[in-house]
Amino acid sequence: MKTKMIYIIGMACMTGTLSAQTVVDYSTFEQKVLDYSQTLKQSVAQRTAMQKAMKAAKTAFFPAVDATGSYQYRINKYEMDFGGMAVPMEHDSYSAEVGVSQPIYAGGSIYHNYKASQIQTQMADKSVDLTTDNIIYAAEASYWGTAAQKEMYETMCQYVQIIEQLTKVLHDKYDDGYISKTDLIQMQTRLKEAELQRSSSYQSYQVALQNMNVLMGLEPLAEMDLTDSISTILPMPAFIGAETALNVRPDYAISQLDVDYQKRQVSLAAAKYNPSLSIGFKETWGTQMLNISGETMFNSNVYASIKLPIFHWGARFKSTAAQKAILLSKQYALQDKQDQISKEVAKAWTSLTENTRQISIAEENCKLAEENLDLNTFSYTEGKLTILDVLSAQLTWIQAYTNLIQSYYEQKIALADYRKATGIRYLGQK
Repeated sequence: MKTKMIYIIGMACMTGTLSAQTVVDYSTFEQKVLDYSQTLKQSVAQRTAMQKAMKAAKTAFFPAVDATGSYQYRINKYEMDFGGMAVPMEHDSYSAEVGVSQPIYAGGSIYHNYKASQIQTQMADKSVDLTTDNIIYAAEASYWGTAAQKEMYETMCQYVQIIEQLTKVLHDKYDDGYISKTDLIQMQTRLKEAELQRSSSYQSYQVALQNMNVLMGLEPLAEMDLTDSISTILPMPAFIGAETALNVRPDYAISQLDVDYQKRQVSLAAAKYNPSLSIGFKETWGTQMLNISGETMFNSNVYASIKLPIFHWGARFKSTAAQKAILLSKQYALQDKQDQISKEVAKAWTSLTENTRQISIAEENCKLAEENLDLNTFSYTEGKLTILDVLSAQLTWIQAYTNLIQSYYEQKIALADYRKATGIRYLGQK
């Protein structure tokens, strides 16, 4: 009895589920997930917001033009006394003013605020990369997890078929009086256990497919099938050291930019207490201050404004000290991130190489389990072994194939971990 032949029969378990299906390979699935991801769209929108904020911060360098106006109506009658002569004042007073102001020096606040906004824009850009990495990783985990569930379901179908065939043989032998009913009942019990396991495996497979549909923005119950199986051989990447990963990992770049941003915050805290100078021009039109006749006039002014902070009870020192403490905290976080990435790269490479090696061991184990099941089944039908030996061989068979599927899955996840840990997609590798 060869399980490869039984596999063809076991594929009948999938009949009725393949019509009108969407068939996707991993690359197509990944792109569909990226296209639909609302999380990625949020990240892109936040990047756009930071870009607009940076442009807004830049406008502070340029002259500002403002217009103001006022109107006042005096209800009570009022007369101005000029040397004993009462002169009635107009009830209406109004004015309009247009002014142009240009900051010459703002203590560095405009400059540092603009530089801080530039850094925030760069951080937002790296956040998009980080979000993309996380989505790609989630897509890999979802696809290969579903592929593993599919393989497990098909394996359980084979397992049920193996037991069904032997159950039929035992039933015939029991009818002919060659075996006791105990052997038949034990095999029938094993068959029901296998059918329950198959049902549970099918349920897990369908839930995994539903999750994939949701990631692509489809209806959860939309029919779908996978092109790439869990046993698909993927190219092994070259070893990439932690130093290379640090140069391309977006989360490390964000930590570096966060330190730079905090340095600007230190400078901004001090800039509030630096001298500032601005100049401007104002053109005013309206009634005179003493509105006797109601006539209007133009008035032009050129001005310069200077501010010299003198004493604020040590506020400058305390404000900068607080920002420097935050800066020190972010520098520690940067070092911690560097150590974390170094560990992730080393762990991911070890897991990838070992999981790849374990696949070969699991494949050899499956061959042995298959041969053992064939021999034990044959020997039992010849009366040389007990039914317990066959039941044990069946358990060994299903456990061996379960371990093989798990090895395939863990190797795919280890590869995804390594790609993410090293930032391999930024290096032009796949």
